[in-house]
Amino acid sequence: MSIASKIHFDFRTFQPGETIVSADQACGDLICIISGVIAKEMRADDGSYLFREISDKPTVLQPDRLFGRRPYYSATFRAVRETSILIVPKHEVRDILFNYITFHINYLNFVCSAKQVWEGRLWKKLPDPLEERFVYFILARATRPAGHKELEIGMVELANELVTTRLNVSKMLNKLKEDNLIYLSRGHIIIPEIEKLVQRQHK
Repeated sequence: MSIASKIHFDFRTFQPGETIVSADQACGDLICIISGVIAKEMRADDGSYLFREISDKPTVLQPDRLFGRRPYYSATFRAVRETSILIVPKHEVRDILFNYITFHINYLNFVCSAKQVWEGRLWKKLPDPLEERFVYFILARATRPAGHKELEIGMVELANELVTTRLNVSKMLNKLKEDNLIYLSRGHIIIPEIEKLVQRQHK
């Protein structure tokens, strides 16, 4: 209540298909998803594939992008269903971090945890079984190891990313499709629940 009485914030609603923020857009606000469903989209630097994950959880859009050497969003966020957001200007966030120790510690914990997760992924050995390598590829790009993920990519490009042949990739994906773990269309892989693929590896 103390914070709410002292800072300026705004509410907005986005309709399905509307872009909330775009990749490479300057991050000048802290944007909190209050309700709705959003899609986070990230494209490879060479444009060879697009990774998308869907979330219906309340979340904050890349708070680590507010400060630092590159204060720009690295992903595009779109509304899948009607989505309500809370917007807090960057200068207000700065004041909250300086004046409220709880928020200060939480923000530091978030940034440190994100760096630790990234370093852990960097040094983790690439799995040998192709299916596990595919799951690793998805999880390395995901915000959370659960929920709906999509990959728009050609078979040749995916084979290159997984260091194997196109035929091996096709066989692996079709086996996952037969087991009702993914859906396939031309150049489009849909994983309704990535956690089922993760659990399958540990059986």
